[in-house]
Amino acid sequence: MKSPKWQIYFPILLVIILVVLPVFTISPRYIALLFQLFLNIVLVLGVYSVWTVGFINAAQPVFFGLGAYTVAILTIKAGLPYWLAFPVAGIAPALVAWLFGLVGLKMKGAYFLFLTIALNEGILWMIKAWKGGLFGGTLGIYPVPQPAIHIFGLSIDFSTSLTPYYYLALILAVITGLVYFKLHASRLGRVWESVGKTEDLLANTGISVFTQKQIAFVFSCFFAGLAGAIYAPYITIVTPSQFTLYSGIWLVLGALVGGIASPTGAIIGTVFMAILNLIFSFLPSQTSQYQPLILGLILVLVLLFMPKGILGLAGNDKGNNLAKRLFGKKSAQKEPDKIA
Repeated sequence: MKSPKWQIYFPILLVIILVVLPVFTISPRYIALLFQLFLNIVLVLGVYSVWTVGFINAAQPVFFGLGAYTVAILTIKAGLPYWLAFPVAGIAPALVAWLFGLVGLKMKGAYFLFLTIALNEGILWMIKAWKGGLFGGTLGIYPVPQPAIHIFGLSIDFSTSLTPYYYLALILAVITGLVYFKLHASRLGRVWESVGKTEDLLANTGISVFTQKQIAFVFSCFFAGLAGAIYAPYITIVTPSQFTLYSGIWLVLGALVGGIASPTGAIIGTVFMAILNLIFSFLPSQTSQYQPLILGLILVLVLLFMPKGILGLAGNDKGNNLAKRLFGKKSAQKEPDKIA
């Protein structure tokens, strides 16, 4: 069955709009917000990737941070050009994910979630404790050199404007999205979904379930590292306080709100959380203490009324009934079948 045309043309139109957006006089603040949104899309798609094989990964911030630290160390202390350090910043977190997965991916359900929480906090503790060492302790590493592009007479200096970072993050988000959408529709994607739903049954077919889990986990951390490599020179300083567990919970919540079962839902949830974060920024600073309470309330409402997220509302009876009640429409009651 062919997809409706709007499902094909709408994403293309959206990308075109995002490409031309900085050409207009848009506020640098909103350019920065969109930049962060693109990086978060990459991270949340990684959460979706690991979810397909049956796990929730709350350690995306630390893999994002490892990518940032890798590019900072290689460019500052090793003197490596940024564009050579960039792919290494994806490989390093992927290697850590592979090593962690040798033990962590043998766990089941919530145990893996707790392990990722411990991993996130453990690596951050190590970075903070290593004062004056490779990672710079709590003070971090700075200043991270700004990248530049000089090719075919084209010269782009990243130090003069936020726009080059905007486009770099957009390119990474689009590439990551294309990869995950392609995987979602491929045989490998169907295998991953089977791992998450019927692991024991799939193991009897001769497919290595553990290998599939490793691939999905390493994949997500590789792209998270690349996102960190873009973030490091943008922010110019890399510190452990930028990659807290709170950020990981925010990412997981975004995936759940949008619909963690598909890349489309993950993207929708990321946009929703970005809008919520923007609303928070306009509230008085005294209200910041209530933000965790609001996030907890959102999570409870999602689990109760939208277990499949925003994307699943169309096929979710609870979600449909809730929407009808909110907008004053009564849901039609199904009449019982008559006995002949």
